[in-house]
Amino acid sequence: MRRFLSFLALSLGVSVFVTSCKKPESTSSTSSSTSDRAVSSTSTDTGEIKLFEAVDERGAAVRGAAAARATAALRIIPGSQAEADAYYNEVRKALTNFPQATLQQSSIGDMLVYYGYPSILPKDVESLAPAVLMDFSQLRKSVTNIPDFEAAYKADPLKAGEIVSVRFFAPKIINVRDAQVDGVPVLGFGWRKIVRFRSRAASKARADGLDTFYLLFNFTTTDPKFPPPEAHAGQIQTILQPIYPSGGKHRDIYFLVYEGLGSDNPEKVGFFLKATFDLAGVVDDDKYFVPRSCGQCHGTTAADQKRGKVNYLDTDHWIDRTGDDFKKVQANDVIVDGPPAYATFRSLNTEIEAQNAAVVDGGPQFALLAARKWLELHKIGGADETRHVPPLRRGFFQTTGDPVWTDGASPDTELLPELNQYCFRCHSSVIYHVFEKKAVMDRKSSIVRKLNSGSMPQDRVLNDATKQRLIDHVNRLP
Repeated sequence: MRRFLSFLALSLGVSVFVTSCKKPESTSSTSSSTSDRAVSSTSTDTGEIKLFEAVDERGAAVRGAAAARATAALRIIPGSQAEADAYYNEVRKALTNFPQATLQQSSIGDMLVYYGYPSILPKDVESLAPAVLMDFSQLRKSVTNIPDFEAAYKADPLKAGEIVSVRFFAPKIINVRDAQVDGVPVLGFGWRKIVRFRSRAASKARADGLDTFYLLFNFTTTDPKFPPPEAHAGQIQTILQPIYPSGGKHRDIYFLVYEGLGSDNPEKVGFFLKATFDLAGVVDDDKYFVPRSCGQCHGTTAADQKRGKVNYLDTDHWIDRTGDDFKKVQANDVIVDGPPAYATFRSLNTEIEAQNAAVVDGGPQFALLAARKWLELHKIGGADETRHVPPLRRGFFQTTGDPVWTDGASPDTELLPELNQYCFRCHSSVIYHVFEKKAVMDRKSSIVRKLNSGSMPQDRVLNDATKQRLIDHVNRLP
């Protein structure tokens, strides 16, 4: 039976890999008509937009106690063109002074103008190094349209902090199902570049109550290093964040997709991600539509994206992964621009922590707590300000007295690194976080059932020895 394939969260985004792999041997009904029926039922009846649903052996949706049984599989609900169109139309209503009549006809350039950044070309945003993008004196000499740029910013030069950018190794967007070839994953290694724009004081976005615009570029390489400047990213993901509190004027978060600059429709708004999440063939044409394919891994299944979060940037997890699945990547290459980039990660994670706190509104707190833990570990002046922190020092808790992962304790020392490798991909943003020990303990029986049934982890098939070792370690939890 088909299994839920994780929507690989952004830190801020998701996997954009397209594969030519064979379909899984077993099948269930995920045709367009089935998907549209699921969309209608899930959205209209419950006010939710879930990315997946539990199904029985016949592919029929199940809920309640039946959905928790070991025999229940998880099936992707990819959304639809109609759902994406309706979503973009609703978002456009909130962007009162946006320069295009519809989002569907707009481009990255239009959003940059809206946020107060005219004459900054998307191709320069994609190719220029973060140090250049964040330094006006360097940027004005490095753009490819210097006369237009100078004219646009002569009266109001860009200020420090208005543009923030980082580059990093991105394990979340790498295919881990298929066997590597000479240490290289099928479709290559994943890399990301984030560029965050704060709406400028005189911009129409600021007047409309919007604060930040994130662009997330997803790259792949066969070489275990960040790609050269001329390389194009695949589809580009975007988050728009309002000024909080929004007074009911805005949703907690907005999602968009843009076509890659090397595509047939460069930098235009797209309706779906062409992805596999990691198994191929689960959804017709591998199309996963906005907003359904964005919300769940950003902390919301609500139709209005209530409690939608920006995901924190976990430098430690990325470095961890060079020691298990991706040994060809050197740990020193994970943070592409080296130790000085930790200052930028700290700045972004501080903003992300504040965003999470602004929208949590009584909901699950694990995303917020995880962001705070990263900031605590990598605080300015601390011993680990610019260093990797191993997993067993990264556990956190919600309530004083809750158990915490402890180095040297059993099964903690064995289990947490396994959860970090096999489960973090989803369960750092979906339902719970594996670094919160109590959350894992509370789900002990469910985790064992789902491991035994093969429905987890969703992105790979564990061999019998690995599966049994993981089950044994989970069973040893109190």
